[in-house]
Parts: sequence; C-alpha cells; structure tokens
Amino acid sequence: MITFKRLRYALVPPLLLAAAVFGVHTLDHHNVVVDVSRDARNSLDAKTVQVLAMLPEPLEAVALVPNQPAVRSAIRDFYARYQHLKPNLSLRFLDPREDDKGPEARRGRLGEILLQYGERFERVNELSESATTNGLARLARKGDRYVVFLANHGERRIARQANHDLSLFAAELKQRGLESREYALGRAKEIPDNTALLVLASPAVAYAAGEMEEIERYVARGGNLLWLTEPDARAELAPLEQAIGFERLPGTIVDPVGLTKFKNPAYAVALEQVEHALLAGFSQTVVFPYATALVPRPTGAWKATVLAHSGSDAWTETGTFAGNVGFDAANEVQGEMKLALAFTQPRAEGGEQRVVVVGDGDFLANSFAGNLGNMEFGRRLVEWLTGGDALIDIALPAVPDGTLDLTLWQRVTIFAFFGLGLPIALGGNGLLLWWRRRHA
Repeated sequence: MITFKRLRYALVPPLLLAAAVFGVHTLDHHNVVVDVSRDARNSLDAKTVQVLAMLPEPLEAVALVPNQPAVRSAIRDFYARYQHLKPNLSLRFLDPREDDKGPEARRGRLGEILLQYGERFERVNELSESATTNGLARLARKGDRYVVFLANHGERRIARQANHDLSLFAAELKQRGLESREYALGRAKEIPDNTALLVLASPAVAYAAGEMEEIERYVARGGNLLWLTEPDARAELAPLEQAIGFERLPGTIVDPVGLTKFKNPAYAVALEQVEHALLAGFSQTVVFPYATALVPRPTGAWKATVLAHSGSDAWTETGTFAGNVGFDAANEVQGEMKLALAFTQPRAEGGEQRVVVVGDGDFLANSFAGNLGNMEFGRRLVEWLTGGDALIDIALPAVPDGTLDLTLWQRVTIFAFFGLGLPIALGGNGLLLWWRRRHA
C-alpha cells in the first residue's frame, strides 16, 4: 500500500526536475540584466537610450582594427551594451591593411569605427559612449532642414561635376545625413526658414541690391552662414564683410610650405592645429589653393576665432605669378596668414548664431576635396555650423573606483602578505600535516 509519505517522496524528484526545466527555459527566453556596479557605470546613459530609439532600422558597426584578439574582444564587450538595447545592431571587423578594396576601407582609417545606417555613415575614432552616441545622434538627424547653396550668380554648384564645383562635397554631406539644396535669390523674397545653413560659395556675378538685402536679412535674423570667399571677391559683398567683422588683405597668399610640399607657391598650407570645438581630434593637413588672407574685425556682439592659418613665412602676393615670385615689403604683408575664421554671437531668442569665413573656395572643389584633410575639415565646418555638436552631449563622470592607487607601504604590505607570508604559511601547514602522519 502506497502511503502519502511515500507518494510525497516519489513526487519530489520529478517536480524538482520540472521546476529546473521551467527555470532554464524562462531564463533562456527572458534575459534579465542587473548592473550592480557603482553608479551603474556599466549601463548606457539615458540619452543614449533615446538616440537608439530614433534608429529603428538595422545598424552596422564596422571596426577597422588589426586582427588582435585583445583589441577586438574589448570592442565586442563595449558594443554588447548597445546590442542589448538594439538587437539589430551588428558588429563586424575589418583590417584595412589586408582588405583595402571595400567601401569601408575607403571611408575610414585604421583604428576608426564606422557606424553605417542605410546609406549614411559616421566615423568614430574613440571607444567611448560619448563619441559613439554623438555619432549615432548625427545619423538620426531629421532631414527637415537643409544646407542651402546659393546659385545662379556663378557660384560653385552642387548639381554639376566640373572641377571647380562642389558636387563631391555635397555627396559627402548627404552620406552624413545633411541634405543640400540650391537656391536662387529673389525666388521667394526670403531665404527659406528651413535653412539650417546658407553657403555663399565664391559668386562670380554681381548680386542685385535686392538680392544682397535678402542675404543680409538672413544673417540679421540669426541665420548661420558658411562663406567661401576669394582674393577677387565681389565689391558689393563689402557691407556684409563689415557687418560680420572681417576684411580681406589684397593679393593671393604665397606659402613656401606649399612650394616645398606641392610644388606650387599659391597653395597655402594649414599644418598647425588650433583649439576649437569643431577641430577636436582633427590632426590632418588642409591645403587652400589661391587663397586670400583674412583679418578679424568683429563688431557688436560677434566673437572671432581663427580656425586655420599658414606658417609665418607666408605673404600676400599682389603681383602676377609669372616667373619667380618674391616678397615686396612696399605693398605686401608677410607673416602668419589667417585662412579661416569662426564668428559667434548670442541670438535674441536663445542659442548661438554661427558664421565661418574661409579665404578660399577651391579647397572643397571637386579637384581638391579629396586631398589630405580638406573634405573632413569642410564636413566639420558644416557640422558645427548646423549645430551638429549640440545634438547630444554626454559627459559621463569619471569612474570613482576604476583605478587602484596604492601608497608604497600599502604595496609592500600586500606583497609581504600574499607574496611571502601566505606561501610560507601554506607550505608550513603542509609540512606539519606530513610530519604528523609520519609520527602518528
């Protein structure tokens, strides 16, 4: 006869087995992650979570790194936190030194990570949440505001493929989520309100009075401007130069560095990097062919910052470039020539108005955009001018217990205990046990 007690003992093993199977199945389909670190430093910031929610489509991260297990393992661990929140985020590794034919190898450099979302991409050169999430935020940028290039007055065009035009640069901006359009002054009497940035790219034909007023009204109401000027800039632009606060020195810059490196004295070279938010982490050389020198004269609330300059041996050549050119102290200026200036002033409704003036438009033309750091420098200008740096700003606090800083006596104490005392104690205990067994 089976008693209740025997039945209870008989049912316990299968019930425990069923509970174990149910628990394993539940854990396998319902992952629970708990961050028990101090300040939850292994979890993503709330702003990162918001940005990931703005990217519903598949996202790919391509790490351009050598085939080194330690490096790739660290990258996998880093992106695992992102993949936990975004399962359609894939990670792939590529060594551009071994495979330099693919589009990723052409887009990035060794040590960078490419974030690719559809047809757009962003380069990240730092394995940190701040840098990664800023890149993701730029990919998530809405296409409802435009980089507007003025047209119909001999400006450099984004819709043409000529050597002096800007079609390659516009294509680069599109891949970064920045849509470009052309606009003819006078079409709507006012530059459209959805203009994130107006680009004035070396006009060759005079603007009418009403057209100049349209540009001036755009700047007066707080619009951001990228101005690619030239040594022979139009005279009717002088009032706008004065309103922003700069002047052009007569002549074309001659740079001995350009003669040495590129066999052309009219190539002004910006070798030394300056300190500015848009140039953070930028260390490439930029070349400005046939540029004009700029002198900041900020007016009103405008503040000016130099973004690029030549070496101290350059000068402004006012003569022709036939034969050997040389400095003429009578009517030319020698010294460090300012090639690009950034202007900022507070807007009445809040925020900051931004203007960048570059003494050359050729550096972004199809003939020169792919040289050295020209394209990247231009892209950074547009990002900064359109407020790309303000999309997200994650400044994570330093990990409070991430490093162990010990004094000398603490290190000696730890070594004495674990390096000497503990091994001697364990060895002595073994000898004691051996002696007792021998004399038991």
